[in-house]
Amino acid sequence: MHPPNVAVQRLLYGTSIGLLLGVGFGLQAGRELGASPPAIEVFSALAVLCLATGWMLGNGTGPLARWFSHETEAAMAARVRAEMDEVQRSEDVTAKWAELEAKVLTQDLGEEE
Repeated sequence: MHPPNVAVQRLLYGTSIGLLLGVGFGLQAGRELGASPPAIEVFSALAVLCLATGWMLGNGTGPLARWFSHETEAAMAARVRAEMDEVQRSEDVTAKWAELEAKVLTQDLGEEE
């Protein structure tokens, strides 16, 4: 299993290749640069944008890096395990505190009778 950023990076690279293929087909069909609807220029710009964004995401930088984790599966498992251990320790402390309060209240009620 790959980190989430690898899947998005591959998606961006595939999109850019598809856009470049569309540019090639447009040029082959006789469309020219600077035509009235600038489809060739738009597709080229989007392809370059997708390529650049995918490259930056692969390096752990760029606008998408904060949304897609760059952690390996082992690092992610270690982080989740550490968080689970922290929650377990917190629950243990809470349970011990509740036992202590129950004991003190029981003693207080025993003294009042």
